[in-house]
Amino acid sequence: MATTVHKRWEPRFEGASRRDRQGCSYHAYIPDPMLAWQLEIPGDLAADVADAEMAIRDLNDTGTAHVSLEGLARFLLRAESVASSRIEGLYAAPQRLLSAETAIALGGDAADQVAVEILGNITAMESAIASATEGSDFTRSDLLKIHQRLMEGTWLAHLGGVIRHEQNWIGGSDYNPCSAAYVPPPPEHVSALLDDLLAYVNSDTHSPLVQAALAHAQFETIHPFADGNGRTGRALIHVVLRRRGLSPRFVPPISLILATWATDYVQCLTQFRHLSPPDSTERSRAAHTWLQTFTTATRRACSDAIRFASHIKKLEDNWRTNVGRIRRDSSLDRLLSVLPGAPIVTVAFAADLIGRSAVNTGAAINRLVEAGVLVPRNVGRQRYRVFQATGVLDLFTSLERSLASPTGNTATGPPNRPAPERPR
Repeated sequence: MATTVHKRWEPRFEGASRRDRQGCSYHAYIPDPMLAWQLEIPGDLAADVADAEMAIRDLNDTGTAHVSLEGLARFLLRAESVASSRIEGLYAAPQRLLSAETAIALGGDAADQVAVEILGNITAMESAIASATEGSDFTRSDLLKIHQRLMEGTWLAHLGGVIRHEQNWIGGSDYNPCSAAYVPPPPEHVSALLDDLLAYVNSDTHSPLVQAALAHAQFETIHPFADGNGRTGRALIHVVLRRRGLSPRFVPPISLILATWATDYVQCLTQFRHLSPPDSTERSRAAHTWLQTFTTATRRACSDAIRFASHIKKLEDNWRTNVGRIRRDSSLDRLLSVLPGAPIVTVAFAADLIGRSAVNTGAAINRLVEAGVLVPRNVGRQRYRVFQATGVLDLFTSLERSLASPTGNTATGPPNRPAPERPR
């Protein structure tokens, strides 16, 4: 049965204020295991879940006809990663991301640490999708690899892929959990809870969307890492959806919607934590609000994804018109198809992306520069080694409007930020 355990925090002398140095009693929460949960779902919620799963299928099957599949897939993955980072208060305008990518592409280090963290989340999401082969087990090693890639290049890189061995907490002081909004399970409980969660991820106890939602909520409840739990937990959503075969081509950018509902999102995850018997009606009810929010966000995400697919098709059509005659399956043809998801390329990266030689890829890039599709960047001593698809910046500006409000109205600054994690 889910419970809280009473703990004592001994005074320390790390903080500047008396409040930071104080000791206190606190309660850490230990959730129920996930396997064999006899979840009760009311009929109206079950119908909404079915509709949301159908929306994901439509997105992957029929909703993106005549769109370059790889370009859209990469664009949606990038959109999901950027939005997931924004939920954690990590925000960088598209041009900042491109500048950081430019530095990294040329083998250097980007000074913009926020942009580096967001780019790391894109890499982590790519790793999550790659590890989620349908029919194969998702292992602890897979999870640790996702987290490690998330943390690479940051000042907390040493924590990447490492299960915490100390108590952490959310909200309150940086130095103690005395005023924390939530205290996850003590470290000695984390490994067993994580094993249970991974077994649940590899099961088919519940429908794919329900499983993705509950796996994410349980992961955030366990909070197994010292930092990066939110972004890793949202990547886990797409591991489940890909493993269960619901999203074989495209990730629905669910974080795009959750970023606009940050306060409700946190409240729903808070309600997920219960103190009732494991198979009680009360436990099921504690999950219903989160499931309803997650389901609604998924349907909206699929709608937005199809809208972006339309924009990408128009963008690519304009590119092809400007370029002129293009031989089918040529390097030029392939490059135009993938650019919506790769807003910055070098000749080497583009060649690897389309599976062609550097010579043929370089010739294709030159054609796109002449047509105004790509803009060369004069970086360092080597001129025009990096090329940007400026039209994609306009798409990400549209993405920012979606992040700003549920109705897509223009706004400035990031949304409400959840209380920060406090590893100690």
